[in-house]
Amino acid sequence: MYMPHNISTSDIQKYTKSISDTKTTEVSNLQNHIQEILGDTHHTFLQGSYKNDTSISDINDVDIVAIRLQTYSGTHSTQPVSSSIMWDTIFSEIEQKLKNQRLYTWTVTRKDKCIEVNTNTFKADVTPAVQIGTDPKEDPIAIYSFRTGIEKINSPRVHHKNGVAKHAVTKQNYKPIVRMFKNWTNNHFSSKSPVSSYHIESLVHVNPNEHFYNDHAISFVIVGNHIKDLVKNHNVFSPAIPSVCGTENIMTNWSLADRQIFTQKLEQSLGLVLQALKEPTAQNAKYYWNQAFNL
Repeated sequence: MYMPHNISTSDIQKYTKSISDTKTTEVSNLQNHIQEILGDTHHTFLQGSYKNDTSISDINDVDIVAIRLQTYSGTHSTQPVSSSIMWDTIFSEIEQKLKNQRLYTWTVTRKDKCIEVNTNTFKADVTPAVQIGTDPKEDPIAIYSFRTGIEKINSPRVHHKNGVAKHAVTKQNYKPIVRMFKNWTNNHFSSKSPVSSYHIESLVHVNPNEHFYNDHAISFVIVGNHIKDLVKNHNVFSPAIPSVCGTENIMTNWSLADRQIFTQKLEQSLGLVLQALKEPTAQNAKYYWNQAFNL
């Protein structure tokens, strides 16, 4: 689809750009250092927005999985085991090793599902995990919540693989649109958001491939309208909306109140973007575009 408009490329790219190569290297170095700290008893890898290249450019939150090798889920695995270990011990092992390192000046705090590491530059959530299958480099894995006392199946590498495939089939337009919607969410809702990064990525991913155009302002409207209709239809008919990895219904733990806040704000912003696309001058187009992103 081609629709001439006066929204500048620089104003669009402000919301679609990825993290810098320098920051990517810093994140990789941090993950490698954590792997060295944990040693050959664990296999670590990046997950989440940094790994998937869908993070907004100024984000400093890093997600790292730490799988305890040769340790299998007592709930989800069929592998034979000769002994058991408590999740508290699995967390404590990682926690103590992280506290004893000397390369970084950081604080280490146990959270519900992860161990939070705060450096001068990044906040890294290190998520302890155990194997389900025999290969620790293959999904699924199991993680644990102290709040619920439940082991949950997780497939972060399938998520990554599916995102890479979606990006390719949409001619490299999928990930910029995810970043655009994450910036939109961050600008409007800041720290108390009715929608998570996980929800945003899944809602964009479920869009048909033909909704993604090289003109990302046009894509924002088309993808956004599809998202709005999906969520509103769920409020009435309750159809499932799959996660990027395809194993979860993202609507399960998303409250009706939060969904309504999200769709109302999205509908307002889509109207502002449509107005920006129609404006005959660059100045007015910029004004409505920035309004849509709460600037």
